[in-house]
Amino acid sequence: MWFAKRRVNANNMATTLTTGVEKLLEARVEDAKLLPVQEIDQHRTEVLGTTSAHVINLTEKTCTCRRFDLDKIPCVHAIAAADRRKLSLISLCHHYYHTSYLQQAYAVSVMPRDVALPVPDEVATKIFLPPDVRNRPGRPQKIRIKGAFKAAMASKRPRKILKCGNCGQGGHNRLTCRA
Repeated sequence: MWFAKRRVNANNMATTLTTGVEKLLEARVEDAKLLPVQEIDQHRTEVLGTTSAHVINLTEKTCTCRRFDLDKIPCVHAIAAADRRKLSLISLCHHYYHTSYLQQAYAVSVMPRDVALPVPDEVATKIFLPPDVRNRPGRPQKIRIKGAFKAAMASKRPRKILKCGNCGQGGHNRLTCRA
């Protein structure tokens, strides 16, 4: 039932890319318009982000932020570089995200189980147990994983202000005291 619904949805998609990817790219295009772009050579382009500069290679479909490499969908930096070079965003997306690929995935029919056919005895009498779970060695991991910024700030401790043993003032110690 759900397989047939997804087949109909896939066949009704009018866009080249799937609906979710189209929405994602639309949001990224708005952000990409604000980024300054500078061409390095024939293949590479530098895009200045909010905090750092990223190098994009549109022929190899890579970016130093690694989002383009992992998702196979152009990141904000790659969209800015493609816009500068007048390239289509559809050509930069992996073929997995094309509607034709989705339609091919749902093209084959899945037949429901025939209720009239009995289940073989060797399958029906078999007992399936869950896999054995072992506790990992060491201290258990905390439930909440901190973000990169919070983790960096947590590792930095404020410097302790030196106090003199003779006069009690800050900024020097007993050896350098002039009192």
